[in-house]
Amino acid sequence: MHFEKEVGESLTYKFAQAAGEMKAQGKEIISLGLGEPDFKTPAYVVDATIKAMQDGFTHYSATQGWPELRKLIAADCNAAFGSAYDMNNVIVTPGIKAAVYFTLAALLEPQDEVILISPYYVSYPAMVKLAEPTAKIVNVTLNKDFTLNIEKLRAAFNKKTKAILVNTPNNPTGMVLSQDEVEEIVALARENDAYIVSDEVYEKLVYSGGRHVSFGLYKDISDRLIICNGYSKSHAMTGWRLGYAIGAREIIAKMNKLQQHINTNTCTFVQVGACSIYKNEAVHLKPYVEELERRIDYFDTELSKLPYFKTVRPRAGFFYFVDISAAGVDSNTFCADLLKKTGIASTPGVAFGPEWDAYVRFSIAVPMSTLERAVGLLKDYTFER
Repeated sequence: MHFEKEVGESLTYKFAQAAGEMKAQGKEIISLGLGEPDFKTPAYVVDATIKAMQDGFTHYSATQGWPELRKLIAADCNAAFGSAYDMNNVIVTPGIKAAVYFTLAALLEPQDEVILISPYYVSYPAMVKLAEPTAKIVNVTLNKDFTLNIEKLRAAFNKKTKAILVNTPNNPTGMVLSQDEVEEIVALARENDAYIVSDEVYEKLVYSGGRHVSFGLYKDISDRLIICNGYSKSHAMTGWRLGYAIGAREIIAKMNKLQQHINTNTCTFVQVGACSIYKNEAVHLKPYVEELERRIDYFDTELSKLPYFKTVRPRAGFFYFVDISAAGVDSNTFCADLLKKTGIASTPGVAFGPEWDAYVRFSIAVPMSTLERAVGLLKDYTFER
């Protein structure tokens, strides 16, 4: 198989691996690299999944997904969007990455163009090139305050544009697209007969005063929309590998063909256990988001005092994307030096797009005591060429 240059090693995992090796050598490591919630999966999900195993749900399930779970996902989206989805509009996948990749593989044909909003999730370019090696990636770079540059967005669209891949709330910036920005994307996609692939995994982690506007609210684009989502961030279920896609039925059907030959099905008892998510009130979310916002407020206040960092406060999620141009070096060099001198593991900004090599991503998905320890080390940190 030919790998395009975009299909490289993930820098987020590369630095996490380096940190793990240092930790194994007995060195103190503060991991602010990977985005994994430090909260527990809700007990009712764990209990329902154990019961599913005990009740014998350990065999094949329907390739497209456990029927009850698909019905519950469709009903939940209908309640949120005023839509009319049914279970045939839903496919359940082993993680949200699989949902995004299958969507792209079902959509893309040779020489198609795909718009990415930069900075983007690290795996997006690789997913595009694995789905269709000849596809052209067109980056639309956010403004320095992480707002969408509408002029650049309009210029990126043309009749060759097959899809725009959007992640809102965004990893790594923590920005949330406004209603006006969402509507601009909808209008341009409709005008150019393009698909919208919307990764909304952080939708439930928006801080106070903010609002997530889903593309699912716009029914006039529903025939060219696929929303990818799941429970890894909102329910601290990263290791469960459970995601889904909902949207245009003919694309979901193509995705199901891919799943038949690649996964057979998503883990049956995990799907049965996940049905409990829709049968229990998500009481964990409010204190969870409040704690994330408390950490962000603290980190934002402290970073803004330090000489190497130019800050923009995130509005959702658990990442802080910060300008380190004052250090005068590229992001790989900065992160490697920071790890070596302080034990703080972070992620180079270049992993999220070549335009962002003067940025670093920190994760605040760690206890406040760990964050305070990191800030103390950052206060004493000096970069020397």
